[in-house]
Amino acid sequence: MPASYEAADLRRIFGRINERIRAVEEHLVVLSEKAGVAYALPSEGAPKEVIELARAGKTMEAIKKYRELTNADFETAKAAVESI
Repeated sequence: MPASYEAADLRRIFGRINERIRAVEEHLVVLSEKAGVAYALPSEGAPKEVIELARAGKTMEAIKKYRELTNADFETAKAAVESI
């Protein structure tokens, strides 16, 4: 029988996964610098407000803010937010 999860449990689980991915990306930046290989974080260049909203799980608000700040179309904003 498949396990079932409450929304709060899933948010907590995905929050931990996202924190771990951010930590791995930070290490990747350091290692790539030492190896002389260019690497940019997916959030590099995104407005600070958008990054904060995206990391808080407020995807639609982040997309709206990205479009407001950059005049990007929906698909471009969605792709940018999803990469954060």
